[in-house]
Amino acid sequence: MKFVKVMAAAATLAAGVLMGEAAAADVVVVRSSGPSAATYRAGSSLPDNASVTLRPGDLMVVIASNGTRTLRGPGTFTLASGGGGRMAAPRRGRFSALRTAGIVPRSPTLWHVDSTQSGKFCVTNASNVMLWRPEAEQSVTLTVTGAGGASHNVQWAAGESTLAWPPQVPIAPGAEYQLNWIGAPEPTRLSFAALTQEPTDLTSVAQALVSQNCQNQLDLLIETAPAADEGE
Repeated sequence: MKFVKVMAAAATLAAGVLMGEAAAADVVVVRSSGPSAATYRAGSSLPDNASVTLRPGDLMVVIASNGTRTLRGPGTFTLASGGGGRMAAPRRGRFSALRTAGIVPRSPTLWHVDSTQSGKFCVTNASNVMLWRPEAEQSVTLTVTGAGGASHNVQWAAGESTLAWPPQVPIAPGAEYQLNWIGAPEPTRLSFAALTQEPTDLTSVAQALVSQNCQNQLDLLIETAPAADEGE
């Protein structure tokens, strides 16, 4: 399984996901809220020369081949780079900068499973999944519980931030799993979606994550992808 760094300043992101035989979209809507959200739903694909008209209170985040753009209504915007969309919100920029500086820990790739975040996770190879933890100072005994209550204990050594998913608890799409260790406030509850093809570009990754509702990965992708309007 390929693991590719997802850096905030990176100009590209290769990722091992592409849903079925869907063709790569020019621009993918990854977040949409406000009066026009029903028209521009998350997961929708649009040609990069399309124009969108937003009403007061609308917010739309799109991902293109060269990064993200955040559009705020009211106004009419051309989705092509340099087409008048507003820059990403300052909060997102600050958060990405903190991640890059190492102040806010983040997983080394989009495909490492954050052991502290519950949710659905997209994988391309269910037999080769890596776990990640933001704090690795101490050794812990991790208990992985699968469908039917079967569990397996694995030692997560001090200083190691990543750990291979134990093969004794095989991953099955749609099944729920729990991760627990002493000191954890509550178990991490995970499910997995198996993706069958590798992506061709950033928009294919976004579309796959939206389609499968892999929200944690989608949030990380949006936070760390470059802002297209910044020209970086």
